Amino acid sequence: MLPNTSARTTHHALSQFLSSFLPARAKDVPFHYHVPRSSNYEPSTAYTAHVVLSITPTPGVYGALNRYSLCFLHRPFGLDRRRIPQNAVVLSSHVGFDEVLTVGWNTALAARLGMSIPDCDCVQGYKGDPERRIGIVGPVAGVSLPVLVQSIRQEFGGAGELFEYAGADTGVRVVAIMNAFHPDEIERVLRVARERGWLPESGHAGEVLYLTGQPRNYGLEAAKAAGINVVCVGHRAAEEWGIRYLAAKLRETFPTLKVEEIYEEEEVIERPARRLDAAPIGS
Repeated sequence: MLPNTSARTTHHALSQFLSSFLPARAKDVPFHYHVPRSSNYEPSTAYTAHVVLSITPTPGVYGALNRYSLCFLHRPFGLDRRRIPQNAVVLSSHVGFDEVLTVGWNTALAARLGMSIPDCDCVQGYKGDPERRIGIVGPVAGVSLPVLVQSIRQEFGGAGELFEYAGADTGVRVVAIMNAFHPDEIERVLRVARERGWLPESGHAGEVLYLTGQPRNYGLEAAKAAGINVVCVGHRAAEEWGIRYLAAKLRETFPTLKVEEIYEEEEVIERPARRLDAAPIGS
């Protein structure tokens, strides 16, 4: 039996709300990744009191869903549609989510770290896509490196490995939140900081803090050569930040909904090896 109407909202309203945070991208997965096949299904009249959010489809996700649930997945590629209840819906965003809710053009995170969003610059263009936003760069006022690193670790559930190439006593004047970590990106960040006057031409590059996901050897080598400090939170922690953010926004806007966050590794289904018959002797 469903809860009374006052505790529910429609699939359509929830889809519209979640999509407002996630830019549509041409090469992204379908936002409505799985919808009921029934001809009677209508999102504007399909009510639910239950939302599940996860990075990937996991045993916990399948176990949490009921026949009226709405689910959001960041990486839905291993979804077993046969395990989705009859009237449940699965929404997804992969490229858009990475762009704005991990370590990239994440204005919500930037604001929490003390960056003034109107003053920030967007680092745009990556892997042949000139429109792809991969980072945000902006000034911060009067922040010490240890304090800023502590703030980052609080945002990412304790994750955040500091690579000190400019020293811990260097004050931070500029923060770059970047979804890529190559020598070219480090050069772009420093160029933006100097062109905008946040880092004087004679200023020390160590006054820039580069926040990203996975530590890459070529990125670390370039950061060391440039003399800037780097914090790497890891790929998984960056994705979990986005899930927590969406869950918090859902609870804030729809306080009567039951919002569940599932944080577990995706189960790996072992597929049997294809058997090859032996060739006839003498063939």
